[in-house]
Amino acid sequence: MHPKSPAASRVKVRLISLLGPAFVAAVAYVDPGNVAANITAGARYGYLLVWVLVLANAMAVIVQYQSAKLGTVTNTPLPHLLGRRLSKRSRLAFWGQAEIVAAATDIAEVIGGAIALHLLFGVPLVLGGVIVGIISILLLAVQNRSGQRPFELVIIALLVIVTIGFWRVSPFRRRARAASLAGSSRA
Repeated sequence: MHPKSPAASRVKVRLISLLGPAFVAAVAYVDPGNVAANITAGARYGYLLVWVLVLANAMAVIVQYQSAKLGTVTNTPLPHLLGRRLSKRSRLAFWGQAEIVAAATDIAEVIGGAIALHLLFGVPLVLGGVIVGIISILLLAVQNRSGQRPFELVIIALLVIVTIGFWRVSPFRRRARAASLAGSSRA
């Protein structure tokens, strides 16, 4: 297949379109709650806790990979397989644990978003929490009414905004700019 052939172009478009779910999953790592917790821990403990992040991410990769592999081989998602193999009591325990984890994660995201709005714009924390809740509901409405692809595009746009924000405040960018300005002043 020649790199400029129509078939190669279709393959590239297909591969790029498969990245949408990956960007949606990436939100879990760059949300305001996560960023605030990581920055706070980094400021307090330096690199002492980096092993926790590395281990947690490695475990997440392994679990996601194994789950995807299992789903591909059996053509059945993991929750359905667990439902078939576990007793009712065990299924309810898994369900309860998943709901508690989801609620705790959501609370952390709302609080992190409220803190971010407070730090960036001086919005009171309670109002920030309400704003984050409304935006979350609007995002879910986009997904329910328009489907997965428009939802993925909105998430990608939000990730681009976060990336630009991180880039703008990056200490590496400031050092590089200062070095280039110092170099140009010598000339």
